This record gives sequence, C-alpha cells and structure tokens, in this order.
Amino acid sequence: MADVQVKKVGIIIPTYNEKDNVTKLISEINKIFPATILVVDDNSPDGTGRVLKSLGLNNLMVEVRETEKGLGGAIRKGLSIAYDRDFDYVVTMDADLSHDPIYLPKLYKKAEEGYDLVIGSRYIKGGGIQNWPLKRKIISKGANTLFRLLLRSPLHDNTSNYRIYSRSAIKEALQCDSANGYEFQICTVFRILRANLRVSEVPIIFKDREVGKSKLSNREIIQWFKYLIKLYLSR
Repeated sequence: MADVQVKKVGIIIPTYNEKDNVTKLISEINKIFPATILVVDDNSPDGTGRVLKSLGLNNLMVEVRETEKGLGGAIRKGLSIAYDRDFDYVVTMDADLSHDPIYLPKLYKKAEEGYDLVIGSRYIKGGGIQNWPLKRKIISKGANTLFRLLLRSPLHDNTSNYRIYSRSAIKEALQCDSANGYEFQICTVFRILRANLRVSEVPIIFKDREVGKSKLSNREIIQWFKYLIKLYLSR
C-alpha cells in the first residue's frame, strides 16, 4: 500500500448486482489507500454480498439490507454505521469502477485542509467524463446547472457520489432521511451548505461502467427533479 498517513477513514460502497465490479474495485482500493471498506448491499440477486463476505478481508465490512432498496438509503445506512463507529472521515463511491481509487489520496488531503465535504468533480478544470452518451451528459450537466442556480451552490458537481465527509458533514447528511434515491447527493449538499460547513472540489475523470447496466431510470430522474423543487421551496 502507498504510505498515506490517515485518521480513521471509511469507504462506503453501495451495491446491487455488482459482484464482478466491486471485487475488482476493493482490490484496487487496497493497493492505494488504507481504509475500512463498508459495502452496503441491497440483497443483490447475483450474490454480491455473499461473494464479498467470502473474501475474508480484515478491512471489509458487508451490510446486506434484506428488504430496503435505493442508493440514498444505502449510503445513509453506511454513514450511520460509520458515525456510530467514530470514523473521522467517510468516502462514498460507486461500485461500478467509474470512480478511480487513484483520487482517494487527493480527496483525503483536501479534507485534511479543513473542508467538511470534498467532492470528486467532473465539472471543474482537470475533470471530465469518458464514454457517456450525449443524453446522459446533458441530463447530468443540466441537473447541476439547475441546482447551482436554484440553491446557490458554489460547487460545480453537486451530484457526484465520489466524495468525502467529515463527522460534521455526516451529521448533516444523516438528516436526509426521506432521500432514498439519487436525490440523496443534492440533499446532503443542501444541508451541509445551510450549516455553513466548508466545501471544496478536486477534479476527477469519470469513466462509464464497462460491466453491467446503469441503474438510473426515467422515473428516478423525474423524482430527482421533484426533490430539487422541494429543496428550493424549503429554503
């Protein structure tokens, strides 16, 4: 492993049918960044949870949710466990290898400078997206533009799930108890900004998944936009 001086750091990875991707991801993380990895699996039919438990890694925890579903709920569950276990910082990242672990030391270093939320950003200088179709790019860029305008966010990438939270930021994020889908990311940013916590971004190159299918549906896109309006009206 790289010689990285860290406090108590956890990495939360929500999964659903990601056994091939997440196994490789965990291997790559362990080469780069020493941390406790917590996988929150929504009882994947492909046996993701079972496969991960069989790895027998000392730094790997696997939490299988038998009945609950949804990205936001899975992340919130992981954050709650990490907070109760007194982690100093918690990273969240996708299981599909779109978030390269090579950026973990940079995210952590920026957090150590005193930032409560640091986002791996696709939309600042040095960041970017590889292999996304034009429609997906338009939706993502449009969603971020709307959020920045309506909620006056200084961040350029408010929807990225590649981020690191301080304990203060986790406490705010856990208040997003009704955000169970992709809207969880914007809810956490909204609450963290409203609490006057410090935020920052580091550039990342986002790579579209090579194995499996995206889980973002049209229904979830509509739900996300409805939630954005809800946040705007709650200011």
